[in-house]
Amino acid sequence: MNELIGIIDWILTGFGCFIVFSFFYLFKERWVQLVFAGNKSLKSKSDHELHSCFLTTLTTVAIFILFQQLLDFLLDLQIDELVRRQIFYFIAACGSASFIIALTLLHAIRECTFSQDARYACYLSYTAMIIKTFQLVLHGYLDIEWSAPYYMVSILILNTAQCVLVAKYPFNFFMQRKYTREY
Repeated sequence: MNELIGIIDWILTGFGCFIVFSFFYLFKERWVQLVFAGNKSLKSKSDHELHSCFLTTLTTVAIFILFQQLLDFLLDLQIDELVRRQIFYFIAACGSASFIIALTLLHAIRECTFSQDARYACYLSYTAMIIKTFQLVLHGYLDIEWSAPYYMVSILILNTAQCVLVAKYPFNFFMQRKYTREY
């Protein structure tokens, strides 16, 4: 089951990378503004929403890739199993917390408002952090194993929901552009 979860995590990461590239493709005339712009170039509410959704997508993909690599590395360490579990779940919870911190800092640096998608991504990440902390206590410290399958499924559902959430903005933009051309 762990291999299946790992494969699904990599599929979600690939899907996230596809979403980042779709932002660059859909907004190819504004990609420099997406990457380097500040508050001066954000003139309307839609500009703020675009920037916020792009920052959310970029942060989601970066955190997924970074912490997936780190957690895969931790699983291969030759240390006591209980200590390895404690480190694993602690780092996993820190990954969710770092997503919220990084997204908040990027919004503060860019001086753009949080979009609804960014808020929901933070809520999902906060929920994942609580579940990972709960699993740290149960499986890492108390050595209770009954929660492991529920943990894996719930984190997979939260990661999938976050990928769908960040895909919503470019998908909606693409569909609006497609249907306005047809009519």
